[in-house]
Amino acid sequence: MVYISIGSLLRTEWIIPIFLGMIFFASLVANKTRIPYTMVLVVAGIIISLAHVTGFGTFGTTKFEVSPNLILDFIVPPLIFEAMMKIDRERFRTVRISSLLLATLGVVLATLVGGFLLSYVAGLPTIVAFAFSALIAPTDAAIVIEIFKKIKAPESLTALMQSEASFNDATGLVIFSSIVALSLAQGSALENPATIGQINVDILGQSEHFVLVFFGGIAIGLGFAIAARYLMRLMNEPLPVTALSVAVLFGSVVVADALKLSGLVAAAASGLYFGSTVMTGRGAMSETARVYNSHFWDMIAFLANSVAFLYLGLSMDILNIGKNLPLIVMAFGAVLAARAASTYPILAATHRFTHEKWPNPWRHVVMIGGMRGALSVAMVATLPDSSFKAILETITFGVVLSSLIVQYPVLSRYMRKAFPQPKAA
Repeated sequence: MVYISIGSLLRTEWIIPIFLGMIFFASLVANKTRIPYTMVLVVAGIIISLAHVTGFGTFGTTKFEVSPNLILDFIVPPLIFEAMMKIDRERFRTVRISSLLLATLGVVLATLVGGFLLSYVAGLPTIVAFAFSALIAPTDAAIVIEIFKKIKAPESLTALMQSEASFNDATGLVIFSSIVALSLAQGSALENPATIGQINVDILGQSEHFVLVFFGGIAIGLGFAIAARYLMRLMNEPLPVTALSVAVLFGSVVVADALKLSGLVAAAASGLYFGSTVMTGRGAMSETARVYNSHFWDMIAFLANSVAFLYLGLSMDILNIGKNLPLIVMAFGAVLAARAASTYPILAATHRFTHEKWPNPWRHVVMIGGMRGALSVAMVATLPDSSFKAILETITFGVVLSSLIVQYPVLSRYMRKAFPQPKAA
């Protein structure tokens, strides 16, 4: 009898076929049930993670890990690019004030409210409370896009949610990295977060840094997309044009990151311009090239989305989450309160003082739709090993899992009720 351990199956040459097989299985289950295929992938990842933690059979001998840098550099950017590529530029103009405010001021407000609640109500050390609040404040593009692809919502609301999720990553990353840098600068804070009682931040300096990172990323992304528009005059065949779109995405991300700007914002800006101008504007690509390019990015987004949700499951330590359930429940409550405190005032203000109108049901969708996912998990995984990281990982994993279990179905049901879907003929 030939015996092959599961650990040996997780060698490099087996990863791709196993991953594709899991996607097929998840899609098959989703087709036979009402469970989204992404949730099936999360459960599969949790099972693999749990088997390793408990040392079940031979599975515990090898841990199947995904690098957080892979998620931040190669999985999230294509999701953002594909989502923004499908937003009409004129439609974005009708929501740009609200989306940019939510992606910047909204993340700041959510970080402050969540940090104070966790620090003064839940009793977490100040440095831990605000670091967690910063990394959990950005919404996850993969989850938002997944739901809005299934349920037809008003175009303006879809554009708002997708653009907010695409742009707000930079704000959270800047705030989070600033807090981590502060903890490192103050000596023992990284190893013993309880030693920090107050956080002293150079608000002006950090604000200038954020403006540079955010708008610098936009400039890089637009620069690559505009260059692609002129290069289109030299070729209009499907394969070269699609290769050009890949070069626009990763070129803008790599250059922005190298210049210490936001690669994720560069991906969003390049995707918006490429989709609304290069693909459909004057002198745009041929219809054949456009369809080919669109289908290509649909497939890339599907694969990237699958990796993101599988990564969530693999990252979960269910046993540790269970041991810290009361803390996670308080943290999840603080996250929801922070989301409400940041979204409702901003949308109320833009509704009153600008041409962007947001009925109450739409505001509820924005609030509930602020789900957390792979981005937050990847951010906390990039920290060096320490007690600081251990605490953040526990509450981050727990809140992300709670978001999937609670907010995902609640949002789906609410949207189906608020926006009835036309019956198939």
